[in-house]
Amino acid sequence: MATASRTLVITTGSGIGASIAARLRRRGDLVLEPDPALDLTDAVAVGESFRSLVGSGSVDQVVLAAIDPSAFRAAPMTSLSEEEWDQAAEYPMRAAFVVLQQVHSVIADGGRVVLILPTVATTGVVDLVPLCTAVEAIRVMAKAVARRWGARSITVNTIEVDLAAFVLGDDVDGGAGDVAVPVVPVLGQPALPPGSAVDDVFGLVDMLATPAAGAITGALLVADRGTVMQP
Repeated sequence: MATASRTLVITTGSGIGASIAARLRRRGDLVLEPDPALDLTDAVAVGESFRSLVGSGSVDQVVLAAIDPSAFRAAPMTSLSEEEWDQAAEYPMRAAFVVLQQVHSVIADGGRVVLILPTVATTGVVDLVPLCTAVEAIRVMAKAVARRWGARSITVNTIEVDLAAFVLGDDVDGGAGDVAVPVVPVLGQPALPPGSAVDDVFGLVDMLATPAAGAITGALLVADRGTVMQP
């Protein structure tokens, strides 16, 4: 009998990351989730949390979909204080850096790392400069990590979805707690018929976990049904 896949899922407790974790659990995968309140910029705390969850073994897959809610506040860049910029732009970058740093010691050779991000940096969004900055920096960070970790046959890829799908996940009617979804201008209608963004991302996460996807690393996959069509 095959052993259930062990997946470490890092989220803020809501949004698309929480929806992906719930679907993995329903399927029977072993899902390990750190406390959503964990300060992801605290390397010691993150490392201890991961080791406590994983134990003496390792994980096959890591899904990172955690951006602090403060990054979703829309405001003109000229109105931001240094503290607000740091929280909205630099905190998510530091968090991704620390998480990836600590993941290195708990993921198995040949493992899969998937970062889920919103598509805002692809086109740029007025009044979301900190978030766009953080997303683009994390995407480039993932590419650099993919190049380095390839020696262990670990793949690192990024999946981007529209901002509302990232913030809400399956909770499209109930909202996301206290997190407001900024308005993002629509550049064009999707080329494909409407569907569930969570279904789309879940399918891509599964695809990237297969042996057939072992040659894909450092890639950006956009699951927006053909809205942005990044080159």
